[in-house]
Amino acid sequence: MQQAQPAPPAQEPVVEVPSDDLDSVSAERDEAEQQRRIVADILYSGMRALRADRLLTPPEDSAYRYFSRALALDPGNSVALDGMQDIVLRYLQLAELSSRQGQFENAETYLRRAAQVDPGHDGIVAARNNLAAERERTHSVHTLDGRALYARNEAMVNQLQQLARVVHETQAFVLITAPNDELGRWIYARMQDALTDYRVRGDIEIGDQATVRLVRTGNS
Repeated sequence: MQQAQPAPPAQEPVVEVPSDDLDSVSAERDEAEQQRRIVADILYSGMRALRADRLLTPPEDSAYRYFSRALALDPGNSVALDGMQDIVLRYLQLAELSSRQGQFENAETYLRRAAQVDPGHDGIVAARNNLAAERERTHSVHTLDGRALYARNEAMVNQLQQLARVVHETQAFVLITAPNDELGRWIYARMQDALTDYRVRGDIEIGDQATVRLVRTGNS
């Protein structure tokens, strides 16, 4: 007996996708890719601004503006959110540096700007407490004229010698801020020259504005 041949497999029906639907899917992909590139470009500009310390200013070319734009296009973008936190952290660093150098008004400004970006950031409270402590420890802050300092003229030497006598009287610690290490060492040397029987205790930091901050100690 001849065996029956198996029936051929049933062919699945061919589903034809309307060309309009294909065009729509392709257009959506193109649009998504275009937006991704736009966001990437904005984030790149934001990182450049952050590295250049253009944090909130100028408003049209600041890291804050770029990261805000990125979040408007892509809410929850992790790079933009991290960038916002980096802005706050940088302001806190600047506030801490200004507090230490006795530039208290600058420190206040930096803390206000940090709060503008993220008012609930935990570091802001700690930074405000640090600023208050640095104010309390400060005997006085003396701003030095830049031209006279670079010229190392007699008026500058006299000012530093007068400060040295205050240091001797108050037993204060001296924090010198100068545009470069050489000028900082010169400031310290002139103060020490005025006190033959007393060693000035101090430290030198680099900063744009030359200042001498007298910090109270246990003996002040």
